[in-house]
Amino acid sequence: AAISNAKKLDSRIDALTKTKNSISEADKKKMQIMLPDNVENVKLIIDFDKMLQAMVEERGTTNRYRVDGQQGLIAIENPKIIQTTGANQFNSNIDSTKLGIANLTFAVSLTYSDFIEFLNRIEHSKRIMDIESIDFSTPEIGVGANTAQGVDPVYTFNISLKTYWLRYETDATTNIEKI
Repeated sequence: AAISNAKKLDSRIDALTKTKNSISEADKKKMQIMLPDNVENVKLIIDFDKMLQAMVEERGTTNRYRVDGQQGLIAIENPKIIQTTGANQFNSNIDSTKLGIANLTFAVSLTYSDFIEFLNRIEHSKRIMDIESIDFSTPEIGVGANTAQGVDPVYTFNISLKTYWLRYETDATTNIEKI
């Protein structure tokens, strides 16, 4: 029985190895973006900032955002990242100790239509993310372009989201990383 079980195990290992080896490099890169093996705090913030910059440039709305009467670059404001494990975060059969969670909070000042487009881009991002909360504040009355006739007001949106990453551990006997 042991020999039969060992042969079944070898057969299963071979099948899984073939499946793993059949994954294209392009698909491996997509999976690495979707669920990376580390958080890369600075890169995560830069990616959100680039997403925001590209959006306002493509939409031609960069001139809507001004700082002290001068045209300024729009940016992610006050970004904060807190890393945790996935322990006790899920009600499923997932081994949540293998999943890391990065809680990202930031603010962004946009018109409502640009904010909806920004959320759309977050939704269609290749990285797995869950938006936890969105708070907003209205513009103050009498503040420059925010109150001009025919100009959309600029709101400040505070966003809190979660993104995930795989936690690897090294097998001490083989020195091989495993999930």
